[in-house]
Amino acid sequence: MRDYMSITAPIFNIQTYSIHDGPGIRVTVFVKGCPLRCLWCANPESNLATPQLMTYANKCTGCGRCIAKCPEKAISLSMNNDKVAAVTNRELCTDCGACTTICSSEARELAGKTMSVGEVLQEILKDRLFIESSGGGMTVSGGECLIHPEFTEALLYASKQAGLHTAVESCSFASREIIDRVFKYVDLALLDIKHMDSFVHKKLTGVPNELILDNIKHIYHILKVPVYVRVPIIPGYNDAEKNIVSTAGFVAEQLGPDVQVHLLPYHRLGESKKESLSKKADMSIEVPSEDHMQKLKALVEQYGLMVQIGG
Repeated sequence: MRDYMSITAPIFNIQTYSIHDGPGIRVTVFVKGCPLRCLWCANPESNLATPQLMTYANKCTGCGRCIAKCPEKAISLSMNNDKVAAVTNRELCTDCGACTTICSSEARELAGKTMSVGEVLQEILKDRLFIESSGGGMTVSGGECLIHPEFTEALLYASKQAGLHTAVESCSFASREIIDRVFKYVDLALLDIKHMDSFVHKKLTGVPNELILDNIKHIYHILKVPVYVRVPIIPGYNDAEKNIVSTAGFVAEQLGPDVQVHLLPYHRLGESKKESLSKKADMSIEVPSEDHMQKLKALVEQYGLMVQIGG
């Protein structure tokens, strides 16, 4: 792979000491951009592949220094929760990030930074001691890492060359050529199934699910990559018994009993992020109770599958 260390992609987070995206202690690399638009998205700043300004009114001191820094004159001072704070006109803002360079209270940040494979690998290897002592590795996530196949392939290859265990967290919505290209360097695939009904899946995420399900079977059976199936549990959207049973049936009959199922309860972390992007949060989604999660777990276990709640 020629000059693979210089290939770049927009990265919005590199999470160290991660224990939820594969075995052991891991470094999870979050690539920006996603072809889906899930109604409950926990990382709305990951949707677009371009940088996005995030603002936090609770941190703003109202000093106004960002106003003069903005080349588009998109910032003004306004009352917010009984205090003066800087407000951004999103119709004028170009997400250039100039205002973030002057904000000492960290009330403004730019989500998304172009990084090369070499730069990302350098950050990962800072945690090599923890990774190796715990049997961990590197996980590439998103957004959706498959929309940057050249970068993702190169990062996985570089990580393998460095002796690291590799994992990919993905929605599997990509061409077969991309799937084959990327997953040849993957030791573990963490693959999402958001709904088994393709019509409902499209309503909830913007895309149907036939390609996703076919790719999951291809990754497991043809590419021989170990798979964990991840199911986000979103009350009122995909947590009905019929859908959970259908998902369990797909895993047991189309994949196999060695495939673990992880039921991921909805959390509200994405709501504050939406507010920081000046988007309206969907407050109608409830966090599932522990009792409800245990009932869904029992449904999946009836198919002879290994199930856990959470990643």
